[in-house]
Amino acid sequence: MIKSVKIKNKIIGLEHPTFLIAEMACAHQGDVNEACRMVEIAIKANVDAIQTQIFKNELELTPLHEDWELNAQLELSYKEWEKIIKIIKKSNSLFFSSVYDLESVKFLIDQDVDAFKIHSSDISNPEMLIAIAKSKKPIFLSTGASKIEELKKAINILRKNDTKDIILMHGYQGFPTKIEDSNLKFIKTFEKLFGLNIGFYDHVDGGSILSKIIPIMAIGYGAQVIEKHFIMSREEKGIDYQSSLHSQNFMEFVQILRESEKAIGTDKIRDFTEGELKYREYAKKCIVAIKDIPKGTKISRDLVEFLRNGIGISPDEFEKIEGKIANRDIKKYNNLSYDNF
Repeated sequence: MIKSVKIKNKIIGLEHPTFLIAEMACAHQGDVNEACRMVEIAIKANVDAIQTQIFKNELELTPLHEDWELNAQLELSYKEWEKIIKIIKKSNSLFFSSVYDLESVKFLIDQDVDAFKIHSSDISNPEMLIAIAKSKKPIFLSTGASKIEELKKAINILRKNDTKDIILMHGYQGFPTKIEDSNLKFIKTFEKLFGLNIGFYDHVDGGSILSKIIPIMAIGYGAQVIEKHFIMSREEKGIDYQSSLHSQNFMEFVQILRESEKAIGTDKIRDFTEGELKYREYAKKCIVAIKDIPKGTKISRDLVEFLRNGIGISPDEFEKIEGKIANRDIKKYNNLSYDNF
C-alpha cells in the first residue's frame, strides 16, 4: 500500500484531492515584478503549491553552453527571490523549488522551502542528491530523459540520507511535447516499479485544448500530483511559453481539474448515492399482480408479471413465493411483498 505524504496541511495520496503545483519556471522572463504577479495569479487560482526555479548561472552552466547568456538574463538574485517567497508564504499555497546548485540549496533551506524538486539533470549527481536529502524535506524527483537504473540509484541515495517522502514525477521533456509522447500508461509502471506516490508534469502545446485535458487524464491513470506551467501572456512568446497556459486559461484549468477529479471516485465498493437509489426505484423491475388476486389464492406465474413499478420483490426471487397462499386481497398492478403470504 502506497502511503500518503503530508506537507504541512496538505496531503498527497490516492484517497485525497489531486495535489496541484503551479510551475512558474522562468516564465517571469528575469523580471522580479513579473514573478510577483505570477505568484499572485497562482494564489488566486488556489493551487496547492507554487514552484520556482532558483539557480546561480555560473554554478549550473559553462560559458560554452548554448543557454549561458539566456540563463544569465533569467537569473534572479536571492534578494529578489526573498521578495517573491515572502508573498508565497503569506498565502495558503506551499513554497516549492526546483534547484540546480548547492549554493541555492543552502539558500532554500534557510528560506524554509516546503519541498524540493530535483531536476533530471541532477539525477546522477550524488552531491546535490545528498545535500537536498539531508534537508529532510519532501522531494519531487523528475524522471525526464532518465533511465530506470539512474532513478533507482538516485532513490537509494536519497533514502540513505534521511529522505522519507519521495514523489516520482513522470513527464516528457519536449517543448512542446507531442501528444503521443505523453505516455500516461507509464504512470502505473512507475507505481509498480517503485511503490511511490506518482505525479505528472506535461509540456504539450499550451495553446491546444489538450493542454487542459491530458493532465486530467493523468489523474485517471493514477497521478496524485499535477504540475502545470503557466505564463502571464502567451502572445509575447517569452521563455517557457510553448507549454504554458495563459494566466487566465490557467485559472480556468484549475477549476476544470477540480470539477473533473470528482469523476475519478474510488475503486472500493460503496453504498448507493441518493440518485442511484431513486433510479433503482424508478428502473428496476419487480413482481407485479397483473390481475386481482383474492385472499386464499395460490400464487402462480400467470397471475404476475415482471414490470417496472417501484420497489418490490425482485424477479429472481419469484421461486420463493411461487405456490404460497395470499393472506389478503392483492389488487391488479400492485407490487407483491413478502407480507402478502
